[in-house]
Amino acid sequence: MDSLKVPLFIDYKERIFTFLAILFIFLCNISYEYYQYQKVSSSKFFHTTAKVLNQSLGTTASLSTREPYKKKNHYVLKLKGKDGFIFWTTSKEDLKDLRERWVEVLLIKSRFKYSFLDFLKGFYSVSYIKGVLPKDLKYKLSNFIKREHKNILTKELYSALYLAAPISKKLRDRLSYLGVSHLVAISGFHLGLIASSIFLIFSFFYKPFQQRFFPYRNRAFDAMLVVAMFILIYTAFLGDIPSLIRAAFMMIFGFFLFFRNIKILSFETLFWVVLLILAIFPKFIFSIGFWLSVAGVFYIYLFLHYFKDLNRFVLFLLLNFWVYLAMIPIVHYIFYNFSYIQLISPIISMLFIIFYPLSIFLHILGFGGVLDDFLINYLTFDLEKLNFQTPLWFLILYILISLIAIYKKKALNLLIFVNLTFFIYQIAKL
Repeated sequence: MDSLKVPLFIDYKERIFTFLAILFIFLCNISYEYYQYQKVSSSKFFHTTAKVLNQSLGTTASLSTREPYKKKNHYVLKLKGKDGFIFWTTSKEDLKDLRERWVEVLLIKSRFKYSFLDFLKGFYSVSYIKGVLPKDLKYKLSNFIKREHKNILTKELYSALYLAAPISKKLRDRLSYLGVSHLVAISGFHLGLIASSIFLIFSFFYKPFQQRFFPYRNRAFDAMLVVAMFILIYTAFLGDIPSLIRAAFMMIFGFFLFFRNIKILSFETLFWVVLLILAIFPKFIFSIGFWLSVAGVFYIYLFLHYFKDLNRFVLFLLLNFWVYLAMIPIVHYIFYNFSYIQLISPIISMLFIIFYPLSIFLHILGFGGVLDDFLINYLTFDLEKLNFQTPLWFLILYILISLIAIYKKKALNLLIFVNLTFFIYQIAKL
């Protein structure tokens, strides 16, 4: 069937034109970012409103490469200004939990200098919180979800699952050791489940009306249109979360390609979508979540590129184990947390397909806490915490083989061999 699909571009002229258009978008957005940087960094006092993305008590260090900044027993806050820039600050005051709240903050120019690159990545600033703004709709929804739970872990878990709310370091570390952090950070997996649920529900109720009153309408197209509208609203509501925006872009663009009979399963399509997202959101270049999301999609594409004709059930099983193993060298170059229970992560991912829409339905009915006992037992499972680290040289080799595997199946076989050898070797060392 793929042979009947139209390619994304007909010739290199179209590719050059598209590249120049994307480059123009990038230059416009990076210029705006530089304007913001000049405005913030040159002001002795810069007033803004910002959302508290996270808050912890402990030690921090400035992201500036010029000098470290450490404070003990002070609150460390990660904030996002209304104009989109992210910064860290500290406070000596005994603050209440401000996570997910909007605050008025005064950034104070100090000896801690930061470059434009630091500004894009996120910078440290001495600041003063002048006041807390009224609770917004997202905060109220988060509290509504939390009221259905008694344990702090499940309160944070569900709020993160549905609203991308920040979680504590304790829960973040537990999820990392369990190997399920990707299931909590909202991404394409979640959007896919939400989109599928909306598509099926809408089609079920829409079908009798469509057949009786407007049989000339394409039911699949109308359902996908509703799904696309919901995804856009949901993504805008949650904010510019890198992995979520990548997924939303690709999903909506995928709808467009599908109805234009253009090939969707294409590495070139992935390449151009990534370029466009980076042109619109230059800061995503420094987002670990964004690149992990892109890598996950790449390895899904790589698997389907060679094995898409397998039996659907077999394909479903193998794909989950493939993505887990394929991502290990990349994930463990960044995060070193490992435990043997991570080996069942692919099974948990498969079960999540049932759990996620079911949990949403239970929360709507007011029974969101039904599964809490099971989740608490899982999240507090006594596990041995180990260290699993990918060397840089191996990561580079692994990525090179992965890219060659796009064109050569022998390279894919080599990739699988190298991956399994590396994994077994690392496990044997633990």
